[in-house]
Amino acid sequence: MSKKRPVFLVGMMGAGKSTVGPALAARLGRRFFDSDEEIERRAGRSIPAIFEDEGESGFRAREVAAIGSLAEHEDGAVVIALGGGAIVQPGALERLRARGEIVLLEADAAVLARRVGAGSGRPLLAGLSARARAERIEALLAERRPWYEAADHRVDADAGVDEVIDRIVAALRRDSGSGNGARRSMSESGARAPKRAARTGSKGAPASARPSKRSAKGEGRVHARVPVALADRSYAIELGQDWLTTIGRRIGDLLACERIALVTVPTVARRYAPRLSKGLTASGARVGRIVVPDGDATKNPRELARLWDRFLDLGLDRHSAVVTLGGGVVGDLGGFAAATFLRGIPFVQVPTTVLAMVDASIGGKTGINLARGKNLVGAFHQPRGVFIDIDTLRSLPRRERAAGAAELIKAAAIWDAELFAWLESEIEAFLDLEPSVVLHALERGCAIKAEVVARDEREGGLRRLLNFGHTLAHAIETHARYRGILHGEAVSIGMVFAAERSEALGLSPAGTRDRLAALLERAGLPTRAPDRPRRAYLSAIAVDKKKQGGNIHFVVLKGIGNAGTVSLSPREILPPGWKP
Repeated sequence: MSKKRPVFLVGMMGAGKSTVGPALAARLGRRFFDSDEEIERRAGRSIPAIFEDEGESGFRAREVAAIGSLAEHEDGAVVIALGGGAIVQPGALERLRARGEIVLLEADAAVLARRVGAGSGRPLLAGLSARARAERIEALLAERRPWYEAADHRVDADAGVDEVIDRIVAALRRDSGSGNGARRSMSESGARAPKRAARTGSKGAPASARPSKRSAKGEGRVHARVPVALADRSYAIELGQDWLTTIGRRIGDLLACERIALVTVPTVARRYAPRLSKGLTASGARVGRIVVPDGDATKNPRELARLWDRFLDLGLDRHSAVVTLGGGVVGDLGGFAAATFLRGIPFVQVPTTVLAMVDASIGGKTGINLARGKNLVGAFHQPRGVFIDIDTLRSLPRRERAAGAAELIKAAAIWDAELFAWLESEIEAFLDLEPSVVLHALERGCAIKAEVVARDEREGGLRRLLNFGHTLAHAIETHARYRGILHGEAVSIGMVFAAERSEALGLSPAGTRDRLAALLERAGLPTRAPDRPRRAYLSAIAVDKKKQGGNIHFVVLKGIGNAGTVSLSPREILPPGWKP
């Protein structure tokens, strides 16, 4: 007799997990456990007492241990109700999905606040007035939503208990008959090479994996969701294949606005805008298409002003939104236009290049270039969502795919040694656009960027690491006037230079630079700076936006998967005698 898979009930406090759980378990012929009750049983204390004695971190450690133990029940025939914040903890989503089925009980914030009440004994709401309690619940719900939405099944918990159970049972039966159980056994038995199997997101960042179900052109489904946790501005990065029309409908439902400006570039507009627009208009929105020139030189004040004028022509107001379809240039320019038009309107990113998918579209950095430097004018303006269709990469020349891969290699070099080693074995398959490899690589890269942004949105410290290689790269691009060299190519050169300086400063083990350069060269990327006078590079570095006082926060490599920053003057970065 095969072991059953546990059912995990997740959702906010007040969603009804402890009420629905026992009845659901009885219907399914399983045992029911409440993780909070198990924590109290093991500790011999109440949860408020644990919070008081050990803080939230102590409680979360006990929670992980309790859930892990319950999930290992001898026959798996259990229903487990989890605390509201359990799924948000690092690595929790992946552990739960690997072990069982995740069912989300959904309810509006107002319903939750009414159900919880004043005497709930819940530490996160302790001592709050009714109004403050409602506001706290709403904030927690917004912060946790990206994780909740990654559940296997989502059920409206506003209905009666019997109806909620009927819906859950129907969803579980559909899933058991859809082949997903077989898919899991294949993954676990290693039908593909283990290095290409779906893995957890790096350093605990959530990273889900469900294959797209293909149907009509553009009508596929999401493969993975990676949350970007920013309290009430949280959003999800959703990845899939052949699902542009579905993306359009998802965006339409997400934005729920009457007018949308779709900002794109000529080649992308011809290939992909019709399918995306079809989905957007299905939601009832009026969509106006704006096509801007391609290339980094487009990120200039003149094009920005032109976008504002076109927004006015389309009748956009504060209840309208912008959708960017294209690479990093479109996202930066369109996002900055959205950030500044009428003092800010919502926008959504639909990146179509590797570079934009793993880097530029995530984190809310928007802006334009000036003649004296790159990205010197801009704003932090988080998107409402990021939607990725990997099929859009097929229209990219291999050179542009490689340039995008530079940002993926950068993420691995500064953060994730395991991903770096995986790329060393899979870089050719990635550039050849093997779907399973591309989806895995992008998911991991997005998870890294999402975690860094969640921990340091405004680049006060940790997020500076994402500038690895960019100090020299921006100087190269500035002197090239943003023509003739792709951003990823400049970053590749800059990373090798930074790794070389790291070794020279005694901060990195010998051989780190060579290992990095070898992977970049296998991707077809340059690793040596153009032959220009040192003073030309110094003048560009002197206006670097990462400067503080006279020095620059220069990102160094301490080893593969480990980076830091040092404060150096431009002349220390490029010492006398340095030559490209």
